[in-house]
Amino acid sequence: MKTIFSWRPEKTIYPRPDLKMFRRFAEEAVRVTRCGISSCLSVSFVSASEMKKANRELVGHEGLTDVISFDYREADMPSLPEGEDVAQADLIVCPAAADQQGRKRNIPYGKELALYVVHGLLHTAGCDDREPEKKRKMRRREKQCMDELERLFDLEKLFPGSVVQREAREKA
Repeated sequence: MKTIFSWRPEKTIYPRPDLKMFRRFAEEAVRVTRCGISSCLSVSFVSASEMKKANRELVGHEGLTDVISFDYREADMPSLPEGEDVAQADLIVCPAAADQQGRKRNIPYGKELALYVVHGLLHTAGCDDREPEKKRKMRRREKQCMDELERLFDLEKLFPGSVVQREAREKA
């Protein structure tokens, strides 16, 4: 599986992922979520302002959100020239939301961002969190997936600068 990666948040504030490790993580996240993506996943990390705009224009909600997912597998997509990649799903992830929520819940930045990827992939697998019972079921599934991924990856090292950032905050 190929992962198309894009990083557009405020460059000096949030640590970027280790790209090689992130691609391996994305492949494993696809496997453990059983979302069925087989050829190409697009993951775009965006700034808070971009995420608010995407949330408003693409989803019809106001405010900052953590992840937005789009599953294109059933969409009638135009044909591309031979050899060009077509994403089966697109995740838009917001590092600013991960930083804010991670601090509130005392969860490391890298783990919080990894959770957002898992959450988005579970949506592409058909999970829903809009009703209380479905939300509980999705949270259990998130925990199962995250437990398995944490056995395979040091999620703080997935975003290497986040360890330095966390240590600096703890000293302050």
